[in-house]
Amino acid sequence: MPPEIVPARLPAVLIASDGRHPVYTPPGLDAGVLIRDTDLAALVHRAGSDCPPLAVDIDSVAGLGSDDAAVDFVTSRLGIRVVLARRPQIAARVSDRGHLGLVHVFGYDSTGMARSLESHPRTPGVGSLLSPGLVILHLRPDELVDLPRPIVAYGLIDDVEDARACLELADAIVVRPAIAAKLAAQLEEFVPTGSGRREAIPETS
Repeated sequence: MPPEIVPARLPAVLIASDGRHPVYTPPGLDAGVLIRDTDLAALVHRAGSDCPPLAVDIDSVAGLGSDDAAVDFVTSRLGIRVVLARRPQIAARVSDRGHLGLVHVFGYDSTGMARSLESHPRTPGVGSLLSPGLVILHLRPDELVDLPRPIVAYGLIDDVEDARACLELADAIVVRPAIAAKLAAQLEEFVPTGSGRREAIPETS
């Protein structure tokens, strides 16, 4: 009997990188590295390094493609268990393999968000990648509830205050390394709350 597949764990913070330089998660921060806007050679190199990525934006890797074979390659060969994808069927394929797929949900306006959600698989193991991430602060409660979890806020989170505010509503955020370092300096840890969201715990003196 094959061993049971343990679902991929989503940290509170995904640190965006193109993979061409090593990025390490800051001590004390619940974080992992997301590779995006790069090429296949850089992704493969980083996956074999001492700071391998936890997640990849599969559509933004030149030379990789975004089909079932690409999903199998990044999850099985490279060991990357969180995959961001624009095509819902690719996210569903990731989920079928026991990993976490995140479907891009474009939140520039309510119409665009509704269209993105029409084709969302809405199955376990497939979450929502809300772009731009700051939109989450302006969603109505019914709009937020309609986003399949886990929800990752992605884009335009450029300061610590916005990052912490987004984490009150999302399950995770995507930030650049500089913002991750500032979060690590200010926060002791991130812990799950009862609602499935994460709550920042300030450091105590």
